[in-house]
Amino acid sequence: MVDVLSEYKSRFPWHAYATDDLRLGIRMYEAAEAIQKAIVQHNARHSLAWLVYDLDSETASTDWIDAGAPPPNIMAVNPDNGHAHLLYGLDAPVHDYNGASAKALRYMGAIDVALTAKLGADPGYSKLLSKNPLHDRWNTVFPRNRLYTLDELATGLDLDQYTDRRRRLPTVGLGRNCTLFEQLRRWAYRARRQPFLSEEMFSEAVRNQALIINTDFTPPLPRSEVRATAKSVARWTWRRMSSEGFTEYQRRQGRKSGQKRRWEASQLREAILKTMRECPALTQEDIAALHGVTRQTVSNHLRALGKTNVKRTISDRASLDRIQGAV
Repeated sequence: MVDVLSEYKSRFPWHAYATDDLRLGIRMYEAAEAIQKAIVQHNARHSLAWLVYDLDSETASTDWIDAGAPPPNIMAVNPDNGHAHLLYGLDAPVHDYNGASAKALRYMGAIDVALTAKLGADPGYSKLLSKNPLHDRWNTVFPRNRLYTLDELATGLDLDQYTDRRRRLPTVGLGRNCTLFEQLRRWAYRARRQPFLSEEMFSEAVRNQALIINTDFTPPLPRSEVRATAKSVARWTWRRMSSEGFTEYQRRQGRKSGQKRRWEASQLREAILKTMRECPALTQEDIAALHGVTRQTVSNHLRALGKTNVKRTISDRASLDRIQGAV
């Protein structure tokens, strides 16, 4: 169990967008000043510690119960109309900079899309700003005092339609972030193999591509998020994926692939040897069928083991039996 409000304070961004009135716009503040505002940026850049949902109904504080959704860690409720922001805290924040786990980001994005649907939350909510649970303008409730793992949040959600990584996530909530990140980094990897005069030119090309991808989203991501993602992808790709770096990357992958093939071959060879010891009457054809490989593969491994006297096929064994019977 944790003190959720203390956890919220400890995770608050060092610099954050904030405001007391959205009609007057937002601006960046240092943490000490931002945390005094009524509406604040809840996640640090590239670190997603809170999944936040916007419910615009008079019964928002209880809608999650009716929907059978997991209880939020924090609810910040507007006392004037009942609208609320529901915050789910992750025990291990997920990062969305290049080089972080794309698998974890995709998994979290799928959970976010599914939970948005289950809660009936606003699918167009940008997730940049939310009601500050530390501010006395809101009624704050803490239904759960233990943070979530991604697997815990996934319980009870239908994620089957989002498991195929070849398909884009719906452009809802963090689905847009995942799609932008995945499409942009793949584009940048290919583009980096082309000659660029400078890192600045490459960064501009990546930024322009990010803006193009963002035009497919309805609603689009905030330009600040798009620029931040583009900057991260461009910096990482320029330094790690140069033509020389790509050649070295291919060389490392080749070594890894070779090591894997050698390990798999040794495992199969040991399995074949074990089968021979336990069932000496089996032919090469029998052993191949048991292990799901060709007879030639079995023959090659036996030759490497110095076991060349194993009968090849059933007909060979029958012939041998007839010869032995005649004698």
